[in-house]
Amino acid sequence: MGNKLYGTVLLKAKRIMDVLFMSEDDLSLDEISSKAHIPKPTTFKILNTLDYIDFVRKNNDDKKYSLGTQMIGYGNKAMDSFNIVSIAEPYLEDLGKVTNETVNLGIEENSKIVLLKKIDSPQTVNLNSKVGGTLELYSSSMGKAILATKSDEELDRYFSKVELKPLTENTITSISELKGQLKQVRKDGYAVDHQENQDEVVCVGTAIKKYGKVFGAISVSTPKYRLDDLLFDDLKKLIISTRDQIIKVI
Repeated sequence: MGNKLYGTVLLKAKRIMDVLFMSEDDLSLDEISSKAHIPKPTTFKILNTLDYIDFVRKNNDDKKYSLGTQMIGYGNKAMDSFNIVSIAEPYLEDLGKVTNETVNLGIEENSKIVLLKKIDSPQTVNLNSKVGGTLELYSSSMGKAILATKSDEELDRYFSKVELKPLTENTITSISELKGQLKQVRKDGYAVDHQENQDEVVCVGTAIKKYGKVFGAISVSTPKYRLDDLLFDDLKKLIISTRDQIIKVI
């Protein structure tokens, strides 16, 4: 580390909060001290301060600690100012250079995918998509990748309000068939649009999820005539690798 940091107690406080963040249950003073590798007296003093400013909450009944309500406001503010485009853009540009195919970034909004970023392929391709435009969740690789992150209850709510209209002859319009495909997406970590959104275009996509939140999805699109088994395998590996790189810096 280059410059000496000021206030080592802040680093210890962060270690304590990280322990609470990673725990599914409230923790005792002894448990926090042990997991954070900080002496018990020091842990107690830091917890008292964090409790005073509502960064942690102490349950007076069992004397255990959890993250405080103040963190909700900070978390919401951080989410509001989070710009997935600026975070993901350099990795998407690298993906575009490696594949020479069209790369996309989208988010879910009003039960559709809104395209936030599109890096066009230098090769010939005719895609009916533009930044600011929308795609259906059920027919696009980005959409199916996001659908695969949802619970059964969330999926049922989605299917209850969205009609699965055929956009091409390959569009899946059966809820049971699509649910079966989503199970496979969860296993594979990526989704494929086999000419389901646009004729002669195949897309491979994956969702960007961290901290239990879906920040969006990315995909690579290519004309069917360029897609062979080797390219298909490469796209699946590269889309996962790119997603993992983005997740690391979120």
